Amino acid sequence: MKVLAFILSMVVSTALMFGGIFLIVAQSPDHSTSFQLLAFFALTVMIYGPVSLGSMRAYWNVKVTEASRHFYKRWLWVVLGLEVLAAIAIAIFAVFVGMGWWLPSAFIAVEIVLLGIGVLVGDWLRRRDEAHPQQLSWAPVTRAEIARKIAIIAITFIVVLIAGILVLGIVRIVGNAEESLPVGVHLLFALSFASMGASFAGINSTLPLNAQLRDAAVRDMGTMQKVSKVVLRNKQIDLDENEQIAAAKYAAVIPTTLGFMVSYFALLYIGLGAQQVVRLVSGPVDAFTVGMLAALVGVLAFLFPYFIIRVRRARTYARDHADLLPLV
Repeated sequence: MKVLAFILSMVVSTALMFGGIFLIVAQSPDHSTSFQLLAFFALTVMIYGPVSLGSMRAYWNVKVTEASRHFYKRWLWVVLGLEVLAAIAIAIFAVFVGMGWWLPSAFIAVEIVLLGIGVLVGDWLRRRDEAHPQQLSWAPVTRAEIARKIAIIAITFIVVLIAGILVLGIVRIVGNAEESLPVGVHLLFALSFASMGASFAGINSTLPLNAQLRDAAVRDMGTMQKVSKVVLRNKQIDLDENEQIAAAKYAAVIPTTLGFMVSYFALLYIGLGAQQVVRLVSGPVDAFTVGMLAALVGVLAFLFPYFIIRVRRARTYARDHADLLPLV
C-alpha cells in the first residue's frame, strides 16, 4: 500500500508541478525567466512540503518518544514556515506581473488542501501498519539480495526501453513518417520512459532497506536522527549501549541504501533531462529548458560526491563496530 501511495503522490505532484509551471509561464509571457523562477521555487515548496510531511507521518510514529516529538515539531515548523514564505512569494509575483488574484489564490488553496491530505493519508498509512504489526527482524544485506535488486532495475529499464521503441515504431509506421518527429527524438522519448521506469523500480527496491533502517533504530525517529549524525556526519555524540548497537546496524545497511538512492535519482534525472533535450532539438531554444537541463546536471554533480562521502563514513563506522552486530 505504501508503494502505491508513494507512486501516486509522485504522479500527482509531478502533474501539479508541470500544470503550475504552465500557468505561471502562460500568465506572465513577457517577464524574464529569472523572475519566473521565483514562482517556480515557491510552487515546488507548496507541492513537495506537504508530500514530505505526509511521508514522515506515514513512516514514523512521531509521538512515540520525547525525542521523536521534539524532532517532528522542529520539522513541522520548518515546513509550515516554508509554506508561508512560498505563499507570500506567489502573491508578490502576482502583484509584480499584474496577474489576476485567482491564480495565487488557487495555488494557496491547493497548498492548504495538500497539507491536509498529507497529514490524513500519512496517519492512515501508519495506523494501517500498526494494525498489522511485524516483528523486528533486522538482518545485514546480502550480496544476493543486492544483485537481485540490481537485476530488477536493469530488467525494468530494458523492458520499458524496448516497449517504448516498439510503440514509437508502430506510431511511425501507422502515421505519416515524413511528418513525424525524427528517429533520434523518438529514441530519446523511449530512453526517458525507460529511465523513469527503472527509477521507480529502484525506489521500490529501497523500501525493504528503509524498513531495516527503521528496525535498526527500534522504529524511533529520535534514535534514527541521533545515530545518523554519528554514522554519516562523524558527530561526537554519546550513545548508550542500545544506541551503539542501533548505530552499528544502521551503518551496516545505509551504504547499500544510499547506493540505490543515488542510482534512482540519477535515473530519474536522466529521464527528465532526456525530455529537456527533446524540447531543445524539436523546437526553439528557450531559457527555461536550458535552465532546467543545467539544474538537473548541477544537482547530479552535487549528489554523487555527497553520497560517496557518506557511504565511506558509514562503511568505516560499520567496520570499526562490527563486533556490536548480532550474530545471524
